[in-house]
Amino acid sequence: MVTPVIVAGLILAAVWGLYLLPGMFGERRSTPLNSTEEFDRLTRVIADVQRRATYDARLSNNRDQMRTRRRRALAALIIIAIATLVIAWRRHSLNWLLVHIGIDACLAWYLAMLSQIRQRQAQQLANRYAENTLEESPVRVVSQR
Repeated sequence: MVTPVIVAGLILAAVWGLYLLPGMFGERRSTPLNSTEEFDRLTRVIADVQRRATYDARLSNNRDQMRTRRRRALAALIIIAIATLVIAWRRHSLNWLLVHIGIDACLAWYLAMLSQIRQRQAQQLANRYAENTLEESPVRVVSQR
């Protein structure tokens, strides 16, 4: 009776591993090879923020509230997933295991949605950086002829 629970746990761990591990290793590949490039990029981003954006306390407060809501929703989904797994394991109930798998699917969907939001924000930042690079080209070709 314990074997199906172990198999189900291993399957869930494999699915979560396939979902989470590429994201963790992908960020490592996107890091710059040269620290001067990273410094140049960061100074351009800071200059862009200083030039274009003004501080708005309401906007900052809205972002903090949004982060808090997202953290609470994520914590609630994780707690519910753990609770349904414990109930399914204690009662040896297939119905509770199916409920747990459904909660896991909701949790995976929510994490994918958060990942998309983070990627969209990173793309917007990259687009702003690309616009600044096109405006102020630091490279100048000098010919000896």
